[in-house]
Amino acid sequence: MLFHRPIFFLLLLSTSSSAFAASPVKALPENELICMKALEKLIVSKQMVFSDSSAEPDARRDAERVIDAAREVFNNNQSYCEAESAMHQYRSDKEAGFRSRQGEINFFGRGVS
Repeated sequence: MLFHRPIFFLLLLSTSSSAFAASPVKALPENELICMKALEKLIVSKQMVFSDSSAEPDARRDAERVIDAAREVFNNNQSYCEAESAMHQYRSDKEAGFRSRQGEINFFGRGVS
């Protein structure tokens, strides 16, 4: 019977994790502080890319969009952890090309003396 306990525990763990995946998970306040610090570092790194005039326009545009995605998630959910997750999960739309969206910078100063 001792052999079956770990198997039962693993079975219970695997079925319970699938149930949790469907429900929204809110971070604990302590985790929000950790996520806030991590998000701050991510935003600063993306802001540095966006502000770098020698960077490729596509890289700068992606950095701007990643920051905007995190900002939108945070405004909707007031969660630093969800905003950080949005930054990690962001995938640029390579098919859209280099087109600015409403509210985005559309001139990066290329070719200006």
